[in-house]
Amino acid sequence: MQKIRLWEITPDKKLAEMTGNQISLEERLEDWLESDISVLDSNLFVIGRQVPTDYGGTVDLLCLDSAGDTVVVELKKGKTPREVTAQALDYASWVKDLSFEQLNEIAEGYLGDEGSLASKYQERFGEELPGELNLGHRSLVVAEEIDASTERIVHYLSDMNVPINVATVQYFKDKDGREILAQVYLIEPEVAVAKSLSRSKRTAPSTLTGLQQMADDNGIGHLYSRIREGVRGVLSAKGLTKRNVGYTVKLSGGSFRTLLVIPDVPDENGTGLSFTVHASRFEEHLGVNLEELQAWLPQSTGTSYAVRGWSGSSPQERENAVGLTGSFQNTAEVDKFIDGLRTWVQRNE
Repeated sequence: MQKIRLWEITPDKKLAEMTGNQISLEERLEDWLESDISVLDSNLFVIGRQVPTDYGGTVDLLCLDSAGDTVVVELKKGKTPREVTAQALDYASWVKDLSFEQLNEIAEGYLGDEGSLASKYQERFGEELPGELNLGHRSLVVAEEIDASTERIVHYLSDMNVPINVATVQYFKDKDGREILAQVYLIEPEVAVAKSLSRSKRTAPSTLTGLQQMADDNGIGHLYSRIREGVRGVLSAKGLTKRNVGYTVKLSGGSFRTLLVIPDVPDENGTGLSFTVHASRFEEHLGVNLEELQAWLPQSTGTSYAVRGWSGSSPQERENAVGLTGSFQNTAEVDKFIDGLRTWVQRNE
């Protein structure tokens, strides 16, 4: 059992131990964590409070981390009985199956006029919302103290790679009325997150070098490397999965994925580099209209609405966004796209 002790250094350089006080209401701690969840973890943000599950329970706080994984935060006032561990696991069994759409619905209901899930994620982490959410999840029990039974159970579950942890939060008030919160984890947070990742459904993205090797192996390496070099300085590349790479434009308002290429496998003809361009984002964020963008791309390029499901899509994009999809068959087609992009940059500098 962990107990936190704090001392105040007095003006005469002596130590005066501060007295711990029970938080008067569980809701007060919940309010504090909701307003600043970094008290627990700087890599979280809240997307729901008092979220009802399909099993009749209610999740105190539902959070996302920067990877797009869900975190169940369950609070318990005072000394934690072991039943709260079972409760947290029960909620996790429901949360693990929540879809992108369900999480977005929960977040929209919670955020209201503050913005969409995508915009708040970008504001919080400075990156575009991942295309897939909830590929991993973990539970975090928050209490003022834990009993020995709960400690044994959580350690056992952690040893079995069940992603659960306990944060002990204690409240102190000094003689002048200043309030202090102190927090300590039962299990080192890095260890708990690693266990969550070990059970994640996420497939680690390939490096850009690894994707280049895939393109080389498939006979389209010269096209992929031409794209990589040609858009550098305008678009930022990031490996998304084991088979594709996304290119993002970074503006003062945030980062927006605009181009996707697939170097892992050639196109249906076996000779081209497949791509999808988010035409609506090119127009909204770069000022390139659909007709101009089409002129940069191969004549065989077709229309795609799959971009409506891209990560970070606003409600309007999910309903109306248009994309362009096709394949670059040769370096001349790649260069035509790059020339169009760079000419636009020079024109707008």
